[in-house]
Amino acid sequence: MHGDSTKHFRIKPVNWDTVQYRKYNYVFIVGYFSQYRVFNNEIISQMHKDTLGLGKQTYVAQSGVVNGLVFNYDKFQIAIGGRPKFKDTSSTKGRTQMFNIGVSFGDNRYVSESYYRRFTGFYNSNRNVLDSLDHAKGKYYLEPNMRSSLFMTRIMYFTRYRGFSYKSGFGCNYRQLKSAFTWIYGANYSTYTMLNDSSVIPDKAHFMFNEYSRMRGLRSYNLGVTIGAAGTLVLFKAWFINGSFTFGPEQQWRDYDLISGHRRISYISGSGTGRFSAGLNMKKFYMLVSITNDYNLYNSSAIMKFKSEAISHNFTFGWRFHSGEPPQFYKRFQQTKFYKLFG
Repeated sequence: MHGDSTKHFRIKPVNWDTVQYRKYNYVFIVGYFSQYRVFNNEIISQMHKDTLGLGKQTYVAQSGVVNGLVFNYDKFQIAIGGRPKFKDTSSTKGRTQMFNIGVSFGDNRYVSESYYRRFTGFYNSNRNVLDSLDHAKGKYYLEPNMRSSLFMTRIMYFTRYRGFSYKSGFGCNYRQLKSAFTWIYGANYSTYTMLNDSSVIPDKAHFMFNEYSRMRGLRSYNLGVTIGAAGTLVLFKAWFINGSFTFGPEQQWRDYDLISGHRRISYISGSGTGRFSAGLNMKKFYMLVSITNDYNLYNSSAIMKFKSEAISHNFTFGWRFHSGEPPQFYKRFQQTKFYKLFG
């Protein structure tokens, strides 16, 4: 072979340490992913002592496995996925309809993420709310018309971006070569909705929730800030384990639908993320498994604990293709202040 075999992956050290991690320029990255998602709405009464196991209602979306493709170019990433026809052979947990879309933008200093998730059809994992006959048959309390959605947009800043690459843990156009650590500062805005055509509290558990026993749902608009940390352990410049955690206060403008009327309150609670990934990240090929947990807390002191939680289990592998220098219009975009803001 003549010439330098790595010339298609040119490195332009501008504001990072190339001994710590590597950025591949002029590549188009295509990956395949298989993902299993769980979306929970957990409601726990704080009003009475729960001696019968009726004070906790956890509504779970039976979402199945999503398969799809993820595309990366420069600072942009978009994932497109779907799922095969979902069948619950036991017919005890019902069926969930779902829609998800997400996009991220950023580089080694800042990362911006936005996504929308919508689920219709939940089952209640607390089988104590059933009568003895249905409990014996292994059935679950179903809410086929319950709809829950979450729109989230966040931005994260990494303090040690010159030596730590957040995206290298998720198979983008970065590759962490040495172990590193960073602090994370972030801000986020989200809109959360859970609505039903009747009370979300089963009849058998009404006495545990007082006036909230007739609650049909909750809508909340949220604005928050977070702080956290991330780290990557690297072996042989290829194998890696990555983890991150963030949490912070969140201002929430809530609207409780109590059938008889609405109760609107402003409350300060919290939200955060937890992420883990591990795998193999080489010059062209990458493969990883990851777990992501995004959660929002809608607790009210002495009334109820309320948590919305989205958990994703993901397997991805992909390849980096040489794409040549970008066209002129994209080069002009790279010179804008907006582009340079993100690294």
